[in-house]
Amino acid sequence: MPITFLHSLNISCNLGAGVDNLQFNYIQASMKYLSFRWSDLDPNFHLRHSCYYDLATQERVEKLHEHGITIDTMKSENVGPVLFKEQCEFRREIHLNSKIYLTTKLLKMKKDCSFWIIQHEFLSDEGQLHALISVEGSWIDTIKRRIARPVPEVIVSGMDAILKTEDFEYV
Repeated sequence: MPITFLHSLNISCNLGAGVDNLQFNYIQASMKYLSFRWSDLDPNFHLRHSCYYDLATQERVEKLHEHGITIDTMKSENVGPVLFKEQCEFRREIHLNSKIYLTTKLLKMKKDCSFWIIQHEFLSDEGQLHALISVEGSWIDTIKRRIARPVPEVIVSGMDAILKTEDFEYV
């Protein structure tokens, strides 16, 4: 289970002297430290490909919950997230004792929240990118079984509150 990112020494060295504490604390709060289990490994002794997706999924659900989009909210609004595309770029191997942090940010979104792209980065202590996952999705009306239109305001405001990438754009 991911825990809140508390390890600041290695990351602060990489940010440079021009970064103020407020910005650093914001970055610090947006990362999760990951711990891996023996069962997460493949026969080559590195992280099994499906674990990347599972870890990113759990982190997305936690981020939604953090911004008021809880399971109870989704049930009461009769909506749920639906994915159209999920893609991972594997850059560097992750091993059992690797120190890896996961970021979750909004890359693109329609203003009405009817389409969005969330990006996950698996980063080492040194800031090296090990994997990048992008998911494209929307919200489905769980009764009509169609894309929710309009998306409930509680969902729109929650999604809009998620940390955004530097190159975020409304589409």
